[in-house]
Amino acid sequence: MNKTTRSCVRRSGQLAATLAVLALAILPAVGRAAPPANYEIADLVALETAFVKLAADIRPSVVAIRTYDLQTYDLEELGHGKTFVKMPVSHGSGFIISSDGYIASNRHVLEEADSIQVVTDDGSVYTAQIVQADIRSDLAVIKIDAENLRPVRWADTTALRVNQWAFACGNPFGLANSNGKSSVTVGVISALGRNMTSRLSDGNPIQYYGNLIETSAAVNPGSSGGPLFNLSGEVIGVVTAIETSSGVSEGAGFAIPADHNLRNILEQLKAGREVRYGFLGVTINDVPPPNSRRVADLQPRRGALITDVKPANGPAGLAGLEPDDVVVEFGGIPIENMDHLVRLVGFTPVGTDVVLTYLRRQVRRTTTVRLGDRYELLDFTNPDG
Repeated sequence: MNKTTRSCVRRSGQLAATLAVLALAILPAVGRAAPPANYEIADLVALETAFVKLAADIRPSVVAIRTYDLQTYDLEELGHGKTFVKMPVSHGSGFIISSDGYIASNRHVLEEADSIQVVTDDGSVYTAQIVQADIRSDLAVIKIDAENLRPVRWADTTALRVNQWAFACGNPFGLANSNGKSSVTVGVISALGRNMTSRLSDGNPIQYYGNLIETSAAVNPGSSGGPLFNLSGEVIGVVTAIETSSGVSEGAGFAIPADHNLRNILEQLKAGREVRYGFLGVTINDVPPPNSRRVADLQPRRGALITDVKPANGPAGLAGLEPDDVVVEFGGIPIENMDHLVRLVGFTPVGTDVVLTYLRRQVRRTTTVRLGDRYELLDFTNPDG
């Protein structure tokens, strides 16, 4: 699992608030009849029952993943010939996306693996093969020879709100490696739209970890690739990273949102296709605040500031864009910030002609850009493609 080294601990006050209400409820009431002594306890029991049912419903769709490195030892001197030994590399999580054995996970869970084993919720052990993986999204699809599995259900991620319940289900520390019984932890959606690319990509211009869901549900090494569920048992994200100074959960886990872009990527990977991303050929940043406080109050900082155009003969260069231009619309969609433009460009098909609106010295202009292929223009070969 990818890790960062800075701590960002936040604890939900929801349980404390509930207990405070409970404590107040049992104090003597002045001028009114006391409520039933077990009224609030009954509510908590009902919530607990719902959580227990949810765990039972979601666990059959989640799997434990174990990866191995096959090492060869030449024992001819001892008269045994060559011996192959499976050395454990990592453990992680995955979830079933179709009943015929297709499973989604993080790419980094499977990295450097010569052999992959999957353990399902009923304890069955399967050998898995990688169908396709994608370095930019850190997603992968593997396949096991099984039928009648229970696939996950997808949530409407446009309805997500901060402080909704969230449930992480997976294989922390490899605890489900032996019997497939995934761990379920509960928390809330702490924040939406977190951009962790600079912290998680190690400077790799290909990898993208933007627009992530932050959750207080406990996430630990081995949880990577597992699903994040809502209260209805629907997948809202793929658990991918934690913010930690100790190497274990400190209350800030991150998941790739299970929006239409993620589902589209998984469909392409399931079909064995390499995912291609649109490319503009610019380095961008958020628009800096104006010097005037009054202007800053009246003019929200929207758009994406171009700091470099590279390569010169790339899509942006051929369209006449220059450093210090501010992109304010992409295909008619107003640009909120740098990360918003990255997502829009990346998920627009290669070769698409897009009308782009930008500001140059406060003058509004438009140009048409034909998006290129990210891998080709960065002279990068996708190791998974």
